[in-house]
Amino acid sequence: MREIARESGVDAALVSRYFGSKDQLFAHVIENAFNVEEHLPENLEDIGTFLVGQVLNDTPEADDDGFNPLRLLILAAASPETSAVVSDRFNLEFVQPLAMKLGGRNANARAALIASYVIGIATMRHLLDSPDLSLPLQDESVSLVVGAIQACVTQRG
Repeated sequence: MREIARESGVDAALVSRYFGSKDQLFAHVIENAFNVEEHLPENLEDIGTFLVGQVLNDTPEADDDGFNPLRLLILAAASPETSAVVSDRFNLEFVQPLAMKLGGRNANARAALIASYVIGIATMRHLLDSPDLSLPLQDESVSLVVGAIQACVTQRG
């Protein structure tokens, strides 16, 4: 906290006063990092195509400062200090809104499965540079992934 305050040009007590702890400061910094709700298409039939398009994009989604939510997920998973905060934020901003949109039976589990597809494919494509997922992908490969995600979307049982 002292180092962050020093680099920000403020007193460490001020940072502690506003954010409480290092974990609370970190949670504030990553707020909205995984916000999917405002980006999801209205039509449920389009969710698979939309998410696959986002994941297989030429460049992983990063903001102007170079922040990449996928890298945050991967790096946080290796750190006990940050994994709980990132997990909570990802669940709150990605899994739960997606589950609400899906509705029906087992919506949370279906949303978590969709998140698993997205994270796994994004990891293989962008972090591990899988030659089998390099662009351009065959239409058949894209259809398989879209179909897997859509199966989770439409399984309302």
